[in-house]
Amino acid sequence: MERLSENECTLVLTDDSIIIFDVTENPQVGKLIFWSTLYSIIDAQVNKLQKFTMLRLFNDETNKEICFKIKIDNILFFREALLKRMNSLSVRSETKKIIKGETVEKRLTDKDVLKMEIENVVENYKIFNDKIDKGDLSYYNVTTFFNLTQKAVEYYSARNDENHVFYLNAMKTIFGREDIQKILYGEN
Repeated sequence: MERLSENECTLVLTDDSIIIFDVTENPQVGKLIFWSTLYSIIDAQVNKLQKFTMLRLFNDETNKEICFKIKIDNILFFREALLKRMNSLSVRSETKKIIKGETVEKRLTDKDVLKMEIENVVENYKIFNDKIDKGDLSYYNVTTFFNLTQKAVEYYSARNDENHVFYLNAMKTIFGREDIQKILYGEN
């Protein structure tokens, strides 16, 4: 986890960016310590009890994910402001309330899928195919399904294995569904 500052900072949430300033030396002029567009946010988790948020962002410059924890006194206001701005930018977001003791599955990132061995790709393909068949049509589930299927097609095709046809047909079938199109292209 990247440590931005030990000091108290000022977080500014603009219409399309998140900016963090260290204001300990001069409260009138802060030192810029972090800036990112809201489009770069991969995951934001809010802990209401301990009043912090955990942000994961993708840094285009370094081609890496970064993750950091921010303690915020008015955490619920921050969460609502962040969701409002992301929705106004048409950034697809999902919220899920986690109950104490409940476990949460780790979300697969594009990087996870890229590094995944074919056995894991096939296993995860089945999981996400089942989710889609059962009507769990979140943007995350649909795009992850397509990423996994594409990886399987590329793998089997490169080896002249006929399994690539199975995955290619599955991709075409799912992509052709009207409800999937609505999820992917944000139509209501």
